[in-house]
Amino acid sequence: MRTRIVAALGVAGLALGPVGCVSLKRTPEAQFYVLRSLAEPPPAQAGAGGQVGVLAVRLPGYLDRAQLVTELDDHRLRIDEYARWAELLPSAVTRTVAENLAILLPETRVLQYPWRAHEPLRCRVAVDLRVLAPQGDGTVRLEGRWSLLPEGEEGPLVIRPVALRRGPLPVGTQGIASGPAVEAMSELLADLSREIAAAVRALPAGRGPGAPDP
Repeated sequence: MRTRIVAALGVAGLALGPVGCVSLKRTPEAQFYVLRSLAEPPPAQAGAGGQVGVLAVRLPGYLDRAQLVTELDDHRLRIDEYARWAELLPSAVTRTVAENLAILLPETRVLQYPWRAHEPLRCRVAVDLRVLAPQGDGTVRLEGRWSLLPEGEEGPLVIRPVALRRGPLPVGTQGIASGPAVEAMSELLADLSREIAAAVRALPAGRGPGAPDP
């Protein structure tokens, strides 16, 4: 009888063994990334002063997600579940551009949308990007257009296309490493901000409330 009980327990142990087995394989942990303002202060120079408003930057819908997106070619994307943005990407890009402009235009107060109604502005900055992502060839690209808008319903004061890139960066089996890709994106936004700041400084002296007298 005792032999039968031991044998039965042994069979039960074999049956339960696979079910009770615990996998030691670790699931990769998600890494969270932020864009940083990288523009350096310009040499001291006389500026227009006043206030500049930065409107919300527009991005394609497929980039407005928590994960970092790589554009492999014209029709394919790679979405990295373990490389994530710490804030919504459109908000991050808008914040970064505004921070860069505040550094590049120290004589100007830079406001980020939304601002108070009837705030006197020298101009509004509008940025519409169709590309802001690492690419399958190892480059990181920023493409679209930007404009300086008056307060009223007039046409743009300045409107320009933009096409910038960094790289190529080293590419592994999973594409460009997320850290260098995000750093390159921050650098591209700094380049964009320098273009915008130069255009703001070049506006006619009498343009907009708060500008100095000619």
